[in-house]
Amino acid sequence: MITRILYRCPECGGFEWLEQGRCRHCHVLVEVLSRKEVAVNGQPGSIAFWYARVKAHALPQGSDGLILKSGPIRLSRETQEGRFKGLAGVHAVLHGREPFDTGAVTLYRDRLVFQGASFRKIIPFESIAAVTIESNTVIVDRKDGRTLYFDFLEESGKKWEDCIQQAIAEFYHPVDIVEFCPKIRLAEIRNRAGKRSGDFHPKRLEDKHGYKSGMPGLALFLRRFVGYVAKGFLDMQLTGLENIPQKGPAILAANHVSLLDGIILGACLPRLTRFMTKNSQFNHPIMRAILRTAGAFPVMRYHTDVVAVRNAFRVLQQAHLLGVFPEGERSWDGRMLPFKKGTLRLMLAAGKPIIPVGISGIYELMPRWTHSIKRVPVRINVGKPMWFDPISIVDQTEEDVILADRQLGDAINQLIV
Repeated sequence: MITRILYRCPECGGFEWLEQGRCRHCHVLVEVLSRKEVAVNGQPGSIAFWYARVKAHALPQGSDGLILKSGPIRLSRETQEGRFKGLAGVHAVLHGREPFDTGAVTLYRDRLVFQGASFRKIIPFESIAAVTIESNTVIVDRKDGRTLYFDFLEESGKKWEDCIQQAIAEFYHPVDIVEFCPKIRLAEIRNRAGKRSGDFHPKRLEDKHGYKSGMPGLALFLRRFVGYVAKGFLDMQLTGLENIPQKGPAILAANHVSLLDGIILGACLPRLTRFMTKNSQFNHPIMRAILRTAGAFPVMRYHTDVVAVRNAFRVLQQAHLLGVFPEGERSWDGRMLPFKKGTLRLMLAAGKPIIPVGISGIYELMPRWTHSIKRVPVRINVGKPMWFDPISIVDQTEEDVILADRQLGDAINQLIV
């Protein structure tokens, strides 16, 4: 539903607003023209335009600091679901979630308060390490290492992610927040190299597995089958496939607008691409088997996942093609999100060719705010390989990351038509 992303009236800012094509508060007429355009009071505009209007509204605040109170939610905690062993010697711990209470959450200027049937929890903002969303679940990672999952049963999870992030940003003002995930990162300038806790050198990784760089037979069959279905169903155009090296390590970096990005890219590219995929996708045994066969491996989006970085280097050391989405998550409105600093650092440290890819049309095919698929033209443009001088993670500066961010972002943007 469009209200998953336009969760407030773009005109008056009212919540729970759309009823029979009008705002129930200010009565403006709203018409969904397509998956890219909405008209408000006869004024057409892109989803991105109206979403920016939604986010520009100030948070409501009561005299006691109360901002919002939710409808029913399910609260879960993180669990370990065993270990994952994939291709190219990658391995990781798989995480799941265990529901333990239902209730409601209240957002204040400086804290979250959950009140359930048998449990009450106050979460001060200064105790929060990261805030992000998966589907309709807001994930709050705490500095004590505990992670809570808030499943919103009747409301837009995006609404709550945005409002929590906006409240936290106001809490830390005037200091700017650069990222909310994989950790809340306050603005900082790091102009000289220096050792950081948790840093490592990829050369220290040992290769004891001896996996071949060829494509497993089952993966080849699945790729051909999915590729045949995708090309038959979609009006698809691919250009620049000659820019993908036939062998040897490389990093494929693409914009991310839909759940189908990785599936379509993996099926239509000439080489098996081992994508970094969010950990929760591996929870179901059948999906886990498919992802493993496709060469994917898990990453915890709401943690600084050193294990996933090590696995990425293992993939490259075994001369495979590594697939990453530098934005770290799907765009809600079709615009490219800021790149994750950790992904840029990984690419700088790897010292391998980076192949930019621009994807167009898949947002209209299945945007993040709906699960229905609409047949539309899809364009995939593969750019010429880029090279960055290899810089170990401990030696990288903020200026190095900013330069890589700008150059890669410009390259991908030029490929989006």
